[in-house]
Amino acid sequence: MDSSPYSTTSEIFAVGGEDYLKEGHTPTTLPERQEEILKLRRSLKPAARGAGAENTFLSGKAGQGKTAAAKAELSELEAFAEAQALDLTTVFFSCEGISSSYTLACGLCEKLGGENPNGHPMQKVLDHLWDAMNDIGGTIIIVLDEIDNLGTDDKILYSLPRARDKDYVNDDVYPSIIGISNDLQWRDNLDPAAKDSLYDDSIFFAPYDANELRDILSRRASKAFRETTLVYQNPDGEEFEISVDLDDDDDASLTECFESVDADRDDCTLVRVESDVLSDDVIPLCAAYAAQDKGSARQAIKYLRKAAAIAESEGDTRVEEEHVRTAKGEAERELIIEGMEQLTTQGHLALAAVTILELAGHSGIRTRDVYDVYKALSDHIDADQLAQRRMRDHLIELDMLSIIRARKSASGSVGGEAYTFKLRVEPSTAIDVLEAVSRFDSVDFDDLVKNWLTEQQTLG
Repeated sequence: MDSSPYSTTSEIFAVGGEDYLKEGHTPTTLPERQEEILKLRRSLKPAARGAGAENTFLSGKAGQGKTAAAKAELSELEAFAEAQALDLTTVFFSCEGISSSYTLACGLCEKLGGENPNGHPMQKVLDHLWDAMNDIGGTIIIVLDEIDNLGTDDKILYSLPRARDKDYVNDDVYPSIIGISNDLQWRDNLDPAAKDSLYDDSIFFAPYDANELRDILSRRASKAFRETTLVYQNPDGEEFEISVDLDDDDDASLTECFESVDADRDDCTLVRVESDVLSDDVIPLCAAYAAQDKGSARQAIKYLRKAAAIAESEGDTRVEEEHVRTAKGEAERELIIEGMEQLTTQGHLALAAVTILELAGHSGIRTRDVYDVYKALSDHIDADQLAQRRMRDHLIELDMLSIIRARKSASGSVGGEAYTFKLRVEPSTAIDVLEAVSRFDSVDFDDLVKNWLTEQQTLG
């Protein structure tokens, strides 16, 4: 049974170790975000006195610890409120897939009151929301993750922070909002009244640098992998190992480990990881790759997880630098495929045209060549047909997404810019993505390629 490819025995991962490298794992302490957490704590402080917390906006690119920081600090506040018998309610709500104030208001009604009033007029829904808050009473903190999905529909964002001032809720109800967004510009597009009422404080989470990512990966690795410990250095320059038996991100368990070696955690520096299954270059390389790109902890952790999985699948008992390089390539390919899947119809048409021409043997594909195929495809699927210049804009966007390569030549027609285009992905990969798009169900790409090959031969 041990010979099965699905054997639970791993030479690399600790039992349950993969969980520490998955996106769903939320650390309870974030040493690299102490400055941002202190600012958030200041905004939440009034709630510890039985009043309303400040409305706060957390912004920064994906993978910067915004959501983890909010969850960790609210957990601290909840523990304090319970110990002090404070009337506090916190609600965490993901706005993924939510595109209107109406849908958000219905979702909040269900979270707070157990009933979803979908189908009622907006004002009736808001009345349900105020009633639910009145029934709960006390301080109510609503965290809206990915709040930018609402776009410019800011009715609920205007109404919620003003609910107390407008007497929508009782005097003993203190509602506030923590908004979290990866879109740094979203807030600027709100109605000025909503923007002013929504956010008393704004906290920006800057991208992690390579050293910070190295420390984050090191802490995760100490629990994810076999025979892996953290090496710290005290102010006297003495080094000592820390091996955590419990959750490596649990503040209490880490503190106990430092106390066991008579060290003050705040005065010590993490210097490296000692591991029988990770080569010395693995964590620094994962951190460096992610820092050079987006400074995202999520991305760095993904590289490490993939590298270990690749090593294990190849029968290796140690993760090496080449596994990280392979993991980076796979992750980038997955990201490009995701980018192709999320294109608009016009983006898919532009990609399809370039793909067909490349499969037909065209080299140095020019804008007018792409446009000829694009027009035929647009007619075939009954899509709106853009002018050549607008279609070219979509090609340039595909270049920015690393899906195709656009090269500008010295001159174009009528004083314009001339471009040539080439796929950066395998044509078969592009075809797989396009064939999965329902709008292209009637398109036979093999026939189209044959037709353009025939036309090329005829012209030749």
